[in-house]
Amino acid sequence: MSFEADAQIILHALSGFYERSISGQGPVIHQPPMSVLMADMELAPLVKEGGLSGEKLAQFMDSYLSALTRIYHPANIAHQQAVPHYMAALAGLVDNFVSSDGSIYELGPASVSIEYFLINWLLGKVGWKPALLRPQPAAEEIHGGGILTHGGSIANLTALIAARTQIAPHVWQEGNPGDLALLAPAEAHYSITRAAGIMGLGQRAVYPLEINERGLVIPDQLPAAYARVEAEGKQVVALVANAGTTAVGLYDPLQEIGAFCRERNLWFHVDGAHGGPALLTNKYRSLMRGVELADSLVMNMHKLMRVTAVCTALLVRDARTLDQAFTQEADYLFHAKEQPGYDFLHRTIECTKPVLGLKFFWVLGAMGEAGLAEYIERQFDLTREVYDYLESLPDFECPVAPESNILCFRAKGARDGQLALRDRLLARGDYYVSTASLNGQRYLRLTLTNPATSLDEIKGLVDEIRELIATSQ
Repeated sequence: MSFEADAQIILHALSGFYERSISGQGPVIHQPPMSVLMADMELAPLVKEGGLSGEKLAQFMDSYLSALTRIYHPANIAHQQAVPHYMAALAGLVDNFVSSDGSIYELGPASVSIEYFLINWLLGKVGWKPALLRPQPAAEEIHGGGILTHGGSIANLTALIAARTQIAPHVWQEGNPGDLALLAPAEAHYSITRAAGIMGLGQRAVYPLEINERGLVIPDQLPAAYARVEAEGKQVVALVANAGTTAVGLYDPLQEIGAFCRERNLWFHVDGAHGGPALLTNKYRSLMRGVELADSLVMNMHKLMRVTAVCTALLVRDARTLDQAFTQEADYLFHAKEQPGYDFLHRTIECTKPVLGLKFFWVLGAMGEAGLAEYIERQFDLTREVYDYLESLPDFECPVAPESNILCFRAKGARDGQLALRDRLLARGDYYVSTASLNGQRYLRLTLTNPATSLDEIKGLVDEIRELIATSQ
């Protein structure tokens, strides 16, 4: 078989998978035992004998796709995972086939140029000065910068490394001073405490910020939190705030937090992995008010920008801080040379950096700025509509009103708890929901990223929950 023939087999299988999924055919989730799946996909025979082409490839695709959770299904309302535009998938095919590199200009001039353009486009949305196109700007020119990387966890880690390098520039030679600390709310994503562990600060170096009953930072309590750290003889590497909390998708008061950080010359990092794309809209941009006061910002394209996993932007207000984040020596890469473009390599944890910008650009190129903004606004609007509907029902309740596309709720009659109810939902497979906690209370959680999802799916979910509760009593 040829590349073209096998590609046709794959495209035919994917087309059928998409059509069945988006029309709501079959279960959204199905979880057979792993041993059964390994046998169905004939993994051992294929590894031993090879020949994954033609009819064998078609059979494999049938087995593989039949055992996937259907992300395009309208009842897929569990996680903040993009329902991708097909152009993102096609861009991934191109990237994988040409095997370009996103770290060094000479290895992929076109791919690096796209990433540089996208970083500048995003910097403009934040309100920061984009970088100039000439690769060696004058030392006095201050402008923003950034990098596309593999997920919010790596992006958050990179931002905190940049912040640490500013406060402890000798860390790469001498190791961490023993007096470094982070300030972050308890509702911060676990990647923040994980970053503290990876950086050798230790999770105990993360000092919690006071939050209210909605899980948001209380600005009036910031001076007391800072004073506690100082009283213990610590230096604050960075203060972290959320633009879209993981559990309920709410926004910390960035304006007030940013003003506090500016007054004390603290690095202000905004984790906007979930809710940062509100910046692209007119209707919801105000949720990000004050983000321009930050020193760094993370946004995931693979959550609310229709891009396949993973693609994350780390943006900084002053590009020099990211350029100084790492220390590296590799004379086969870092040396004087003619440079018609830009090398990203010194800004990232990764060495070989696969191309990430093409799939993001193709989604933008297909939908346009206005089209992408309309999609984000539609998902936020739908989430508010779902909230109003659930709040109107006597047997359901929501802990907070939504601000983005995430909504938590409880079924009051579930005597054995929300987790057991979710297990029964997943066993049926008609609706895929997640779960989260707020103020020690467990809730079911909806994340509405699918443009095919409507209030009808939520009404169907409510009916099924009521049925499950009735049959369990």
